[in-house]
Amino acid sequence: MTARSALRVDATALCSVALLAGCGSATSPTVKAPSSARSSPSAATSSAASGTANKALTVALSPSDLPSPASSFTQSSDGLLASTPNTDARVFASSDGTTKVEIDLAVDTSASAATTDYTAYNSAAQKQVATQTSQSTPSIGTQANEYVGTAVSGNSVVSLAFAQGSVICVVTMVMSGGAGDAAVAEAIAKAQVQKVSAAGL
Repeated sequence: MTARSALRVDATALCSVALLAGCGSATSPTVKAPSSARSSPSAATSSAASGTANKALTVALSPSDLPSPASSFTQSSDGLLASTPNTDARVFASSDGTTKVEIDLAVDTSASAATTDYTAYNSAAQKQVATQTSQSTPSIGTQANEYVGTAVSGNSVVSLAFAQGSVICVVTMVMSGGAGDAAVAEAIAKAQVQKVSAAGL
């Protein structure tokens, strides 16, 4: 199965289970991979095991890439998105644990493929917000959709999907204390767009 067909077949399932379900949990999100894609235990080891580089790792944000006020967040987890090649799922958290940000990204085979596959990632982003208070299309990447409201858990959530070149990304920010700040999620998404653009993907 090619990377593109893996993304296309699994995009909805991958996104819907990988994104943060709530804040304040002591564990990171659990992703159940399809049985056909369970060969790689982590983003770091999958590249070495297969002999090919995970393109998503070249553009994934690190804590030092996060803009203020998320610049003090620490990375709490990192791995492939449901064991799919050329993907990455990273979670960052505030020092008090009240805010978590998950950045899920996938490098598709081309910009046109990313445009086609974007629908599944956008749908997954929308599903993270059980009760929407607002919806918008911010000027981020080549296309973007943002959803603000509350998660099933009752926590505030901002979930934003965007495509830039051959990369599709979902940024989900969950806050257990206070209302969600869409400006912070948008700033993180813009930082991700800059890194993707700089890499030429």
